[in-house]
Amino acid sequence: MRGLPFRRVFDAGAAVRRSFMAIAMMGAALASSGALGADKPNDVARGKQLYFATGCDQCHGTQGKGGAGPRLAPGPIPYEGFVMQLRKPRVRMPLYSAVVMPDSDVAAIFAFLQSVPKGKTASDIPMLKTLSY
Repeated sequence: MRGLPFRRVFDAGAAVRRSFMAIAMMGAALASSGALGADKPNDVARGKQLYFATGCDQCHGTQGKGGAGPRLAPGPIPYEGFVMQLRKPRVRMPLYSAVVMPDSDVAAIFAFLQSVPKGKTASDIPMLKTLSY
């Protein structure tokens, strides 16, 4: 009986961690599958327009590659984490409630960020191959 309260707290913590991991994995699966609309050109175009209209580019750069704010693209965080940061920001960032930015707008902006291509690697740039150090 003596260890019972500790075991309950420990088990509850483990359950919370398992739930969090399951949600994160589902978000990653949705994001990588394109199920959130990244394959729809209208969502990407609308997302790009919203990205600039709401001022995201002021901190995250014109392609979401960072600046005063962190890099968002290419390869954005899972959709659920993206929404959570918008709705309840952890750092200096404006709060975007569902009234200010509806879920459909968030999904469109996320689709735009998913569409940002990765940059070339150094081995893909001919001039860098010829340089010697």
